[in-house]
Amino acid sequence: MSAALPHDLALSSTHNPANNTNYSIFYGCDTNQTREIETSLRSATNYIDHPLLCLGIFAELERKRLVNLAEDLVNSFTIDSDMLENKYSDLNSLKMRESLAICLRSRTLVDQIRSFKRQLNKVLDEIDLLARENGRCATFLETGSLIKRRINDIVDEYEDKIDECNMMAENLSLAMQTDISRDDSIVNTHIAKANTTIALESQIENAQMRSIAVLGMIYLPLSCVGSIFSTTIFNWRPSEGEPVISNYIWILLTISAGLTALTVLAWHLTTNREKIKQEKRSKSFEIELDRLPV
Repeated sequence: MSAALPHDLALSSTHNPANNTNYSIFYGCDTNQTREIETSLRSATNYIDHPLLCLGIFAELERKRLVNLAEDLVNSFTIDSDMLENKYSDLNSLKMRESLAICLRSRTLVDQIRSFKRQLNKVLDEIDLLARENGRCATFLETGSLIKRRINDIVDEYEDKIDECNMMAENLSLAMQTDISRDDSIVNTHIAKANTTIALESQIENAQMRSIAVLGMIYLPLSCVGSIFSTTIFNWRPSEGEPVISNYIWILLTISAGLTALTVLAWHLTTNREKIKQEKRSKSFEIELDRLPV
């Protein structure tokens, strides 16, 4: 057994079939446990010479210790759970940390119970083996049957305690998931409110931009026409022999076409440059993802 939990016990036992004598040493016993061992041996009477009697006494001592530990953990966890149900829990709170510590101790206890169960199953196999080898002695068979029946009861009780310890871990996991989900829900609510505010502000800005665009569409053609007609290219009151349209109108058209072409070219280069940068960033990100271990 392990010393991870208090009052751990161990047993060393040897049976001498020549003189039908048992030599057993109990390790880690306190005063009360020593008295229990003495009382059990005194009351054994006709069963005192059975090779597995001390193992049966040891199983009773371990059952009492492990069951008491399991019940103490379950009771402590139940009290903490009731406190957590009265108000919202906090993953960083003292009560939550105490509940986590209880669950960790319960996992250690479950490992110890399972380890002891494996040893008890070996004892059951030894009882059957001894029954086959010493089948003629009725007292021997009766003692082995009593020990086997009691060990089976202990194993069943251990199964119940393992289920209770697992229940603590499952309940705490559910409580933590609920708390995390609640926090996520609060964060998502704030995000939704922020997105709603942004959407409303964007809607107001879009309405303002539409108003500006409408005003621009109304005044831009008028401004363009007014600018052209304010020049000397058009002579609305020509003298005899003077043209209405100046011979230099080609300069206006050429400069306008050139400026328009330069504007479109600058816009095209700028947008393509941004697209190329975005593609490079996307490719570099994909390369980094490919390098990650699967």
